[in-house]
Amino acid sequence: MPRSDLWSGLAVAGFGLVALLWMIPNYAGSNPFAQMPPGLVPSIAAWIMIICGAIVAAGGMIRLLRDGMLPVTREISWIAIGWAAWPFLYVSVAIWFMTFFKITWLGAFVIAGMLVLLGERRWYMIVGCSVVPPALLYFLSVYMMRVGVV
Repeated sequence: MPRSDLWSGLAVAGFGLVALLWMIPNYAGSNPFAQMPPGLVPSIAAWIMIICGAIVAAGGMIRLLRDGMLPVTREISWIAIGWAAWPFLYVSVAIWFMTFFKITWLGAFVIAGMLVLLGERRWYMIVGCSVVPPALLYFLSVYMMRVGVV
């Protein structure tokens, strides 16, 4: 899978660059009274994406060169493309539905549904992975904002 490592690494690094150069400067906002600028954490995350994507892409490129494979091929597997695209469609539809409901509560069902569709069958993993993030988001948004931490 060195070819997919190369392209997925480039995609992650590219998205990190887009976030760092366009999204964060234009949409992070500013708050002169904040102790921490609003763009700091997203910028750190974008740099992590760029570095990790570059590492994955470099590893894929090294394996491609070592095996004598080309980074691009004429063979297109539409089944593989469809299988790789369905999680994006699932998340896109979920985001659309979340515009109508509270994101905190619907998020647990979206995460649980994704885990089940990906083949997870251990109930404690499904419940833990789907309930903990929205619960932490709820705690952060409700209780921490009340005391002025966030």
